[in-house]
Formats: sequence, structure tokens, C-alpha cells
Amino acid sequence: MIVAMTDLPPTRVSVRLQDTPLSSEEALARVDAPGCGARLLFCGTVRDHHLGRQVERLEYQAYEPMALREFERIARRVLERWPIEQIAIFHRLGTLEVGETSLVVAISLAHRSDGFDAMSHIIDSIKETVPIWKREHYTDGSPRWIEGS
Repeated sequence: MIVAMTDLPPTRVSVRLQDTPLSSEEALARVDAPGCGARLLFCGTVRDHHLGRQVERLEYQAYEPMALREFERIARRVLERWPIEQIAIFHRLGTLEVGETSLVVAISLAHRSDGFDAMSHIIDSIKETVPIWKREHYTDGSPRWIEGS
């Protein structure tokens, strides 16, 4: 089930929060454009460890209206700074097991060179400014909220 989604006209930016598995194929399809020779994809996944502790699962929560607005703000800034044609940002909410995808970001542009810097900026900005909270659950049974998820 999709929790929230927005497509800004013209459909250069697609952002989504959802509590079901994310699709990298759908994100790439959202940024498909005939004038673009590059489509870059980032998939963030739940790893089995953090700071020397074994992670069993993660839980993501968000202030959804603000998170979507912040995704859009990040995307608009990127469109102004780099020659990006389209951007898709999908983030998962709820409980995720090790190996599941929590974040998918796709961008399209004419040439790849600017894309890597733009992609890095998007991911760093999401971690710094979007109101999404991550709670790690460890194999020893203890949970912990993590900043900068």
C-alpha cells in the first residue's frame, strides 16, 4: 500500500512514502526520458550490523506531509543546480528485515558525469533534513533510535 505520493507538474519529480516493498524498476521507469543517456539508481538496504552490533530489523517512521515536502524541496534544488531531467525518491516506512530496500533514488540526465555528484547530494540531504526516523532492533533484543538515517 502506498502511504503518500506526489508527482509535481511537469512530472519531473516523483516522491513517495510507502509501507510495502520498493521497486527500483518503477523508479527507473519514472525517470525514463528519450533525451537522457544516463539513468542512475541508488538503493539503500538494511544491513545486518551497525557500530559493531548485530541488527535484526529496522523500523522507519515519518512525519509524512513534511517528509514529502522535503523530498520535493531537495529535488527542486537538485534540478536547479545540476542538468538533471527527472528525479524519483521512494522511501519505505514500517518494519524492514535485513536485506530489504529502504530507499530508492533514481535520476536521469543527458550525460553521467554530473549525475554522481547530484545523487550523492540527494542522499546526503535526505539523511540530514527529511523527518524520517530509524529505530534499529538488535539481535540481543534491545532497540535504539538512530540519527541521520
